[in-house]
Amino acid sequence: MSVGSSDLLHILWLPVASFFAGILNAIAGGGSFLSLPPLIASTSAIGVGAVTAQATNTVALWPGQLTSLVAFRQLLREYAWKLVPLSVASGVGGWLGGELLLKTGNKMFRELLPWLLLFAAVMFVLSFPLGRWLQTLSGGKRYNTWLLIGMVFVSVYVGYFGAGGGFLVMALFGICGVHDIHEMNALKVVTAVVSIGIPAVTFIIAGRVQWRFCLEMAIVAGVGGYLGAHYSRKINQRAMRWTVAIIGFVTAGYFFLANYLHHP
Repeated sequence: MSVGSSDLLHILWLPVASFFAGILNAIAGGGSFLSLPPLIASTSAIGVGAVTAQATNTVALWPGQLTSLVAFRQLLREYAWKLVPLSVASGVGGWLGGELLLKTGNKMFRELLPWLLLFAAVMFVLSFPLGRWLQTLSGGKRYNTWLLIGMVFVSVYVGYFGAGGGFLVMALFGICGVHDIHEMNALKVVTAVVSIGIPAVTFIIAGRVQWRFCLEMAIVAGVGGYLGAHYSRKINQRAMRWTVAIIGFVTAGYFFLANYLHHP
């Protein structure tokens, strides 16, 4: 295989994309917009399907979530008592999403992929006008039971695909009356670690991870995740979310075009 094609993709595009994916996941979410396209291209070059690529992407980006957890450790101590029930709900939903992915055929997942990416990109755009409005829906009350139920359903999506899941979690917080920004960040980090970590274990046990790509992605995404969390307060969140949304629309367009060319 020539160095000018898939090898170059593997050597340059994939690790660089994974590093910035780790940063994006820590700051605004949507890291899969960057990491999934080069990973699918790399795995396709060796005859591996899209479902395995998605499973590999989930496992590879999880260390970035874990290092973000470490970076937020002081904040997590303050809300430790509130983290356990949401962690359980996130784990159940994430496991269900992971099992659903494994039961999806490669052809169906490739057809769903651009729509999933488009949905995630739209979620990022809607986060601007809807963010404050969602906070008014709770009427000043807190609905912990509905928060747990809703977290299960949101985590199913996170375990299956993941991109855009951060906004869905934040929207759920707003609807259910969680408005303190520090508590929201603490809960979001923990639920992401669990809802991604549980399906990651499922994918590893099922043997659906391409370790030749996953290990280097995990290392660089972990570094990116820690740096992103560490410097998150110095970055304009609104500008970063718009950047992520634009990347998402471009990525969705890329896969819509790829599917059209492959099935004219």
